[in-house]
Amino acid sequence: MKTLLSLIAFSVAACFSQAADILYTKHQDEDSFKRISEHLTGKENPGRYTIIRSEPNQRNGYYVALKLGDTDQAEKAVSIRIQFVKPGSMKIETRSLPSGSINKKRVLIGLTDGYWVQSSRIPTAWKIDFIDTQGNTLFSSQSFLWSSESQ
Repeated sequence: MKTLLSLIAFSVAACFSQAADILYTKHQDEDSFKRISEHLTGKENPGRYTIIRSEPNQRNGYYVALKLGDTDQAEKAVSIRIQFVKPGSMKIETRSLPSGSINKKRVLIGLTDGYWVQSSRIPTAWKIDFIDTQGNTLFSSQSFLWSSESQ
């Protein structure tokens, strides 16, 4: 009976811990975002992505592109918590960013503040949580090197 209850509890927990698929991670510079429409209108064209940056006016930085699933409920997210470890460090740093309206199935999240502008700086490990109005994690995604023990 105890084993059965454990299996049920594990199954329920697995249903609630959704993970967005990682499409790619890489450093991108400002020019990689420019499109012809921006030259004509003066406005950035995000294409099929919702773009969220740690420094909204800076485009150079390290980006994580995620593909959201139908059950991720991204429209309920009000913020994103990014936890990361800088190269050469063992310290976990955290940033919280307002997510705005996430109405697309692809999200591009950028660490674009001063430290991340240089192309040689990529995090050793990272985790991204999408947070609702109650402070609960709706779903998350993490790098290969991130583990549950590091939290």
